[in-house]
Amino acid sequence: MAGVINGSSWTRRGISLLWDSNSLSAMCQVEQIHSLRQFLYYYQTEWPEELHSADGFALIVAGLDTIFDTMEPEALTDWLERVFYQALLSFQHAYEGQCGLIFWLPEGQKRIVQNMTDGLFYWKLSGEYHGETITLSSCLWNGAARDAKLISRSSTLHDVTERDCIGLFHPRIS
Repeated sequence: MAGVINGSSWTRRGISLLWDSNSLSAMCQVEQIHSLRQFLYYYQTEWPEELHSADGFALIVAGLDTIFDTMEPEALTDWLERVFYQALLSFQHAYEGQCGLIFWLPEGQKRIVQNMTDGLFYWKLSGEYHGETITLSSCLWNGAARDAKLISRSSTLHDVTERDCIGLFHPRIS
């Protein structure tokens, strides 16, 4: 199993994939959640000066899971590695690593799996491509899976189970 992080530091830096609705609602109001389209617009134009989620330290984005389930796996992987990864780097650079980028993936707990053999994280596709997977570690973090951590809702790091996990966090991509 990947390392584990608890507390709230993940809300103020890095890139997170969040699936816990209680954690989401504690960080923002519904109107503060940005669409994937808005996120990509910011990437192509200019990042907002002020962020409104997590006390001004995070941008929360919904809709990435829809892209995962509508694109053909090879085209999806190519888009994630060529376009989306650059947007992640741009966000990180714009906020100098001092703000969090959080992607709301409501089915993440069921659809993100870690292969214990290679340590990589995979997304299980659905719809037309049900049964296939894409490698999130390569697409989102340029292969730096070993730095990813499960986010625990528990206040202690002892005996954390997958059920205690509310998301996946990566501190910094390069």
